[in-house]
Amino acid sequence: MKITAPKYGFKEFERNIFFNLFIIIQITAVLILMVYSMSSVAYISKFYNPIKEYLEGNGLCTKITNYGISNEVEALDYVDSIYSIHTCSGNINDNDAYAKELFTDIYVNSYDDKFINDYKPLLEKGEWLDKYEAESDGCVNVVIGYSEEYDVGDVCEVIFGREDPSYSQKLKFRIVGMLSDGAKIFNAYGSTDEVTDAESLYQNYYMRDHYNSSNENYDLFFITKDNVLNLGYPAMSFIKFKDGYSEKELEKFYVDLGEQFEDYIEVFSNLKTEYIREASVKSINEQKMMMMPLIVGIVILIIVSIFSMSAISSNKQLKNYGIYTVSGATRKRCIFIQMWNVFYSCVLSVVLAYVVFKLMTVGGIISASIVSIGRNELLACGAIIVIAIIASAVMPAIIIGRAQAKEMLKEEE
Repeated sequence: MKITAPKYGFKEFERNIFFNLFIIIQITAVLILMVYSMSSVAYISKFYNPIKEYLEGNGLCTKITNYGISNEVEALDYVDSIYSIHTCSGNINDNDAYAKELFTDIYVNSYDDKFINDYKPLLEKGEWLDKYEAESDGCVNVVIGYSEEYDVGDVCEVIFGREDPSYSQKLKFRIVGMLSDGAKIFNAYGSTDEVTDAESLYQNYYMRDHYNSSNENYDLFFITKDNVLNLGYPAMSFIKFKDGYSEKELEKFYVDLGEQFEDYIEVFSNLKTEYIREASVKSINEQKMMMMPLIVGIVILIIVSIFSMSAISSNKQLKNYGIYTVSGATRKRCIFIQMWNVFYSCVLSVVLAYVVFKLMTVGGIISASIVSIGRNELLACGAIIVIAIIASAVMPAIIIGRAQAKEMLKEEE
């Protein structure tokens, strides 16, 4: 009789299913805690990373309300570059709604490719803009804020500058995705005096907060890729200074900007990019330090738990291992049988942990925006499973390695 580890490992798993339930529950709890810990750190980092390069060095986070001024500022000797969110507003003009005074106001934010690729907000349906070109088939592809009136796949016509026919422009927009109600998105309309760290630059966008009493309708929020509109103004901007200037020189630059462009730029000392960067890095590091003891504790817990469970399981199944040995299996193969036994428990633990996360998300116990299962979370869970399987081999190696086949075959009373 050929003794194969995967086959007889599954037999051992079935034979001791109730005992293995304790292992499954423990590993499931460990996986849930590990994903939550890793996601908590990643949640804070995901707001900082997309704008990290704009916060490096010295500069300002401000609001610029004129493209001509933006170009003048960028031409200054001490300015390295300016990054801006482009913003504008218009009206949905489906079925000639403008003529009937039934139009719906919209607000449009445009982001560059880097931001689109680095940050993905929580979506209710559809896909994020990184899957699409900025324009296709004569339509601008957009992700909209949560809406009960529009859906993914809808195409709507928007009119800009309707007050001035010579300035007026009509564009068609195709909806490719919809934000979840309350999803965080980098905000061009917020007040700069509320900015502290990177996360404060992102606003929760709720549909109910944009009810327009003048036309008894909900204003819509559109997100586009690149500045395909050639309208509006820069809005929230990062002015990045060149390197090599002293603190005294930098302070003079802040004052000069405020004096030269006071009507177009909001300049406050608490909006220096170094302050935002330092506050963001501090928050991320604090979260890491808070989660580190939990992560270390999780690893210790799983090692001790698997050691104990494997020792009990090996002693209980000593007679079976004796039969396997007499049937031609080596002690090494017997140890592999035990490892496969734990592997099957790990597989069920992964499935159970995923189901628990889904139920907790649907039930509103945890937010899907905070807990995510990405690459780092999968690697951490994979490491936990590997540790569990390796740990499961230690005690069987000690117990089976010392016992003789005759001793293993003895019935325990």
